[in-house]
Amino acid sequence: MIIDAHVHLFPNEGVARDVQETFRSRYQVGYYTLGTIKNHHAEMERCEMDYAVALSFAPDNQLKNNNFWTVAVTRPAKRRAALYPRIIPYISVSPTQKGRTPLQELEHKYKWGMKGLKLHPIAQHFAPDDARMWPVYQWLVQHDLPLTAHCGINVRPDEDTYLAHPNRWLDVLKRFPGLRLTLAHMGGGFWEDTLRICRLYPQVMLDTAIAICGVHHASIKENWLSDNEALEMIRTVGAGRVMFGSDYPWIDPFRDIQRIRSLSLSEPEKRMILGENAARLHQII
Repeated sequence: MIIDAHVHLFPNEGVARDVQETFRSRYQVGYYTLGTIKNHHAEMERCEMDYAVALSFAPDNQLKNNNFWTVAVTRPAKRRAALYPRIIPYISVSPTQKGRTPLQELEHKYKWGMKGLKLHPIAQHFAPDDARMWPVYQWLVQHDLPLTAHCGINVRPDEDTYLAHPNRWLDVLKRFPGLRLTLAHMGGGFWEDTLRICRLYPQVMLDTAIAICGVHHASIKENWLSDNEALEMIRTVGAGRVMFGSDYPWIDPFRDIQRIRSLSLSEPEKRMILGENAARLHQII
């Protein structure tokens, strides 16, 4: 089984191109493909991928519509089957969003079938330990739903990285020890701090997005893990707590899959990372 635990999808080529070209202009980072949901469906077939987790987030003025689209394409309607039933939909909320409150948005999309929450502290301009988010974390614990959060450097090391430092989750986890948290990018360059959090909170998981194969940007090359570093991280945390994530469409998922398969891990460890851990987290197996 193969599950990509970290993908970003767009409804059509127009939206995808706008987002990608804005990102390219701002960060000088190229992308593997546009990232429409149709593109990704073909990618899943190429990679023999069973499921993918769509981590939806957007600026406040687009948040509600983005959430709606993410869940709408993954659930059946009255007269048709789900368009993309192998996509696991995560929505996002923000303490500054307009209209529905974060809790109202969670309740609304929970009824529509959302399976988890995605937060990007840098892009959404708030810290994980902002007390306005306490009700959100409590809601997730009560509903036993997972949270994936961007962690560490976000392309440019000078761009509000303090908001996404893994240590910003220490107070959150102390207050909400039942929170099922995944730190994206294996901590995004803050490897020792991430390992300390994993030692303190055994429910915390990691995804490999960017950390395994990096992104084409010289300023963050030092935050890619070598084979030995990747093995050390995985063995220290335990292969049962690490999930393959590509950060598609910026990254070719097939390249990441091949990298994980090339590491000096046992076959059971590779199976856990490539799909079994994510399947267990989302109660697929």
